[in-house]
This record gives sequence, C-alpha cells and structure tokens, in this order.
Amino acid sequence: MKKTLTTVICIVTVILLTISLTGLAQEDFSAELLIKELERAEKLIKSGEIVKGLDSLLGVRSILDSNIRELSEATNEDLNLGLPGMDLKIGFVNAQEAFTVFTNAVEEERERAKEKNEELVGLREKVLKGEISESKYKRERDILQAEKLKAQLEIDVAMLDKMLQSEGFQSISDRLFNLKDQVTPITNELDKVLDEIRQGTAVPEEVSQKLSQIHSQYEQLDGLLTRLIESKIFQITNQRAQEEGYDIVLRQENVVLYRNSDRVDDLTEMTKQALREEIGGTE
Repeated sequence: MKKTLTTVICIVTVILLTISLTGLAQEDFSAELLIKELERAEKLIKSGEIVKGLDSLLGVRSILDSNIRELSEATNEDLNLGLPGMDLKIGFVNAQEAFTVFTNAVEEERERAKEKNEELVGLREKVLKGEISESKYKRERDILQAEKLKAQLEIDVAMLDKMLQSEGFQSISDRLFNLKDQVTPITNELDKVLDEIRQGTAVPEEVSQKLSQIHSQYEQLDGLLTRLIESKIFQITNQRAQEEGYDIVLRQENVVLYRNSDRVDDLTEMTKQALREEIGGTE
C-alpha cells in the first residue's frame, strides 16, 4: 500500500507540473499545496488513519479533474482555431511488411529451409506410426535439424551478399562484412557435426548439445542482421518522408492503434519501393 501510494504521488506530481506549465491554472490552484496534501495523506495512511487519508486523496483528485478538464478544453479550442504548426503532415510505416523486401530477395534459400522443416514433420509422423525405429528416427532427425540450421544460415548469408552487392548499402558495408565473418566459424562447426552424424562417429548426447549451441549462435547472428535491416528501413523511411514534407512518421507495430486514412498516410509501399531500388531487386 505504501509503495503504491508513493508511486501515485510521483505520477500526480508530474501531472501537477504539466498543468502548471500550461499557464491555464486558476488563481486558487497551487501545485505546491496539492503536493503537501498528498504528503499529508501518505502520513495519515501510514499512521493507520486510512479513511482520513483517502478523503484527502479524493480532494486532490477533485481539484486535478477540474484543472485537467480546463486544460483539455483549452487545447481543443487551440486546435479548432487552426494555430500555426498544428496542421501536421503525418504518416506511418509497417516495418514488418517492409521487411518482406529482403525476405523475398532470398526466396530460394527460404524455400530450402522450409523443405527441411517439412521433412522433419514427416519424419516425426513416421516414427509415431511405427514405420521407422526410434534409433533410426533420432539419427535422421539430427541430420535434418543440422541441415535445416545450415539452410537458415544460408538465408542470412544470401541476404548479406545481396546487400553487400548493392550501392545503397555501402554506408554500412563494414557492419555487413563483420556479420558475414561471424557466419564462417558457425558454418564450419555445423559441417563438422553433420559429417560426424553421417559417418556414425558422433556421440548422440554430444550432438544435441552442439546443435543447441550452434542454434543459439545462429539466433544471435540473425537478431543482429534483423536489427541492422530495420535500421535501414527506418533510414529510408525518414529520408523519403523528409523529401515528401512529412512532419511526423510513426511505426505501425505497437504504436498506431487507429488512423484517419484521410489525414494519416501509409508510407509502407513508398518505403518498400525505395528498398527495392536500394537492394536492386523486384517484387
């Protein structure tokens, strides 16, 4: 209860300061007095006089509600008056959709990874139906998991190669080369594991551990590549948005819950086209 009350006081203090800065407060409104009242309420509650403390908080809330209403009304009036700077040009971009420009550019590699995943599903169905032994299933499963992991690494390598071959990515070429250099030792280790499984020299318990470690390395690498691509998406969006005279551009995911399509523009396709030009591909 004490922790909650302290948090409430901090939040209300911010609200008080915000209202004070607007210059809209009435003469009898005092942020300092309200803060003191909040502190009084806290002391009452801590001392066990909860009812009196809550009454004090309700009084603070009533004053805040009144001033917030005035602030809201004043803001609406300003908007209706069409004050300078209020007529903003706003857009948003769907970064996930824009990302498909890169995934589509490596569709062949993605298809191979998908095939390996389907083979794993089919293998699992066979063992459940009793069509293959458990020992054979484990061996073939390990091979397919390693092959799928290698196919996923090849997707990242293909994506890196396409970006390195494009003039539009020369500004971040050092970071791209750095990522590609990190792939080589992972791929070498994976090839070694695959050879051992196929030759029957691998220790089953060690195979699972090694594949898990390699998969963790792949996820870290893939995460770095994803963030690098996202930064490029936002860079392109910002550049084109400035050229088109936009004042604000938002990211749709986890930001835009609703938009008035007559006033807020979808810049996703514009961004995708710019990315296609940068990467030298088509869709």
